[in-house]
Amino acid sequence: MDKKLLRKKHIELMKSFMLNKQEKQRADQFLANQFFNTDEYRTASRIGIVLSMPHEVNTYTLIQQMLDDGKQVFVPETNYQLREMSFKHIDDLKHIDKDAKGINHINTKTEISNELDLLVVPGVAFNDSGYRIGYGGGYFDKFISTYNQLTMSLIYDFQLSDFKVETHDQPVEKLIIATTR
Repeated sequence: MDKKLLRKKHIELMKSFMLNKQEKQRADQFLANQFFNTDEYRTASRIGIVLSMPHEVNTYTLIQQMLDDGKQVFVPETNYQLREMSFKHIDDLKHIDKDAKGINHINTKTEISNELDLLVVPGVAFNDSGYRIGYGGGYFDKFISTYNQLTMSLIYDFQLSDFKVETHDQPVEKLIIATTR
């Protein structure tokens, strides 16, 4: 199956899982607990993470906990014209708005930095080696190949899949996987 079809199939799986609110909350809580107990999280000061969409692992509770733990948290800020992504400091979840493509971002002037200790990488499908299929823009692969930070992803077990890795694909170093069945 090619990447476009695999992406579509896995987004549909994620959206159908979202309809089972209790199971999704249980899986998200499991992922949060596992994440906060990693050495990578405990030793990181500056963490990059996305503002999740409803069908993805809920990152808003993670971000709030990171802020409460005194971590510096950064979320993607995308320049669609230049096809570049940087990370913008978030200090309060009240400072979120939609960007030109309808994706949540920080709407205040705060520090923009690509100096991160840990990056929580989103994705739609993953293989056992940490390679991923994202949403097709290549922003995270480009970022990971350019900057040096630890990487991990929080995923549901049904996101695991076999696919052909392309030369530009960048693996994440650690997968934390929630069992959903």
